[in-house]
Amino acid sequence: MGVRRRGREYALQMLYAMDLTGYQPDQVFAGYYALQDLNRDAFYYARRLVDGVHSHLEEIDTALSRYAEHWKIHRMAAVDRNLLRLGLYELMHVREIPFPIIINEALEIGKEFSDLESTHFLNGILDAARKEFRPDESGSKSRGSKPPSEAGLDESENPPFPEPSGP
Repeated sequence: MGVRRRGREYALQMLYAMDLTGYQPDQVFAGYYALQDLNRDAFYYARRLVDGVHSHLEEIDTALSRYAEHWKIHRMAAVDRNLLRLGLYELMHVREIPFPIIINEALEIGKEFSDLESTHFLNGILDAARKEFRPDESGSKSRGSKPPSEAGLDESENPPFPEPSGP
């Protein structure tokens, strides 16, 4: 598993913990960093994602409310809600990652941490958001090739954030 995938999984778990407990990012980071078998590179990537989601939460939730027709954010399953926040943050603010990778990663992580039914929900919302936040970015069909994650490339080779020197 690549660093980014693992980082996204860590980020989802941290966002979930913050959502349910009301803890601030630094409180969650401290507890998470203490884990013995933690992939440190993935942790640093997750930390950047969590900080980004946390600092743009109002903007992200406004967009989420717009795309989740007939759903109130607080009524969504906590895993789905936080996975959508993570995906929306990447679509809105991490331009280095193509949208097919962002959506595919959200769906794959959703299958692991939620249920198969949630993939339709996640895909519908993230694809609608993609049309607003990445209107000029073409998908794999219009490029005539597969996205890097499907073409056998490991997207973790070029992380969008520089790695910090410590926690």
